[in-house]
Amino acid sequence: MYILLFSLFTAQLVLAFFCGPYSCKWGNTVYFYAGVICLVLAAILPFLRKDWSLSKRLLYGLLFLLCSVLVWVLGFMAGDFKIICRLF
Repeated sequence: MYILLFSLFTAQLVLAFFCGPYSCKWGNTVYFYAGVICLVLAAILPFLRKDWSLSKRLLYGLLFLLCSVLVWVLGFMAGDFKIICRLF
């Protein structure tokens, strides 16, 4: 489970470097929706462990969700995304 989570975060950061230079064209949209998908997957991951109690799965789900948000924001900063783009 932790290998899947680490792979998910690594893929998210790699995608940030691919989408960052094209943030004014399509990069912001692609990275936003990829981030939403990563948030959902990170939150669902602990529920695959049936040997854990429900409270432990919920807490780990929230923890993984928070970590995914941090990686997402870090990717925006590291990928040098532009929020406001010039029209001309």
